[in-house]
Amino acid sequence: MTYLEIAVCSLDDALQAEEGGADSIELSVDLAHDGLTPPLEMVAAVRRAVGIPAHVIVRPHARDFVYTDDDIRHILDHTRQFAALGVGGIVFGGHTAAHALDVTLIRRVAEAAGNVPVTVHRALDTCADPDAALQALVGVVPRILTSGPARSAWEGREGLRRWVAQYGSHFEFVAAGGIRLEQARDLAAYTGVHTCHFGGAARSNGVVDAGKVRALREQLEKTHES
Repeated sequence: MTYLEIAVCSLDDALQAEEGGADSIELSVDLAHDGLTPPLEMVAAVRRAVGIPAHVIVRPHARDFVYTDDDIRHILDHTRQFAALGVGGIVFGGHTAAHALDVTLIRRVAEAAGNVPVTVHRALDTCADPDAALQALVGVVPRILTSGPARSAWEGREGLRRWVAQYGSHFEFVAAGGIRLEQARDLAAYTGVHTCHFGGAARSNGVVDAGKVRALREQLEKTHES
């Protein structure tokens, strides 16, 4: 079974994702900039209304993934606040000034999250040495959201397949990045990822459409059919 995750930006989006059969959601605002930290009130409302796990992005700005001391204070504060609400997970990634994945900061976020699992997002894909970063993340976080690395998960499917084979016992891999409906089944089957994450493919007129989520669900359910 390949699980289905939908990117959502509002309570209505979250309700539509759940109605369509999503297994989890990723909650943020400003998808045009790949998602930023949502307001605490929105997270709380989604947590109250939706039964499936909500993984919440913690990302204070879209300039890059390098964070100042002030940024880090907000990152850790938001992580603690969201974890206290009982969210399904925190989604975070950061770079050092040398463009390496900032595993030290990710570890601090994981500590702030307590028992709430942390997903490292696509900051991994654009860091200086993703393979070395994955090795360093073993035992730090349980979940990786990635496109391969490549601009899209379909373009990065060879890398995704290799990473799942090499690190699949350490991480739950979530394929993300421009996945279309017609690619979903083949991508999941070829790479062996645990979860596929969809943004635009689940939306109509900019909002999540339960019918499109249901169609994605149906494609993923066919992945392991003989």
